[in-house]
Amino acid sequence: MFKYLSVIPVLLLFVCGCLSPRNNYLEARDFADLLKRDGLPVESIRVIPADPFRASSAVAIKVGDSEIGVYKYDITSDFQRKRLEKIEKSKRIHIAGIPYPVKVYGSFMFFGLEKNKHKRAILETIKSFK
Repeated sequence: MFKYLSVIPVLLLFVCGCLSPRNNYLEARDFADLLKRDGLPVESIRVIPADPFRASSAVAIKVGDSEIGVYKYDITSDFQRKRLEKIEKSKRIHIAGIPYPVKVYGSFMFFGLEKNKHKRAILETIKSFK
């Protein structure tokens, strides 16, 4: 009986690893290419500071008439992985004490989706970002 209990933690780690999206090898800019491929109107891409959210890199992508922020966290770093897990759990980030909704998928946090008129299409693209 006890010899089978030692297998359970290994099995749980394997299952959790298989269910999480594996997109840590991608860059934030790659998401803009995927949006274009999916037919969304990407008008501009610009690098923005990642420091405010303690990410490793970030871009602002203008889709239609508003921008979304795409922040990459390097989940091989314990600090960044824990930070992203905390954001994913709360589904918000705070700017000057004001909470803003975000979407986390794999190694990325997406900000500014709520006001974008292409939100549904962007969310579908996020699901295929692996």
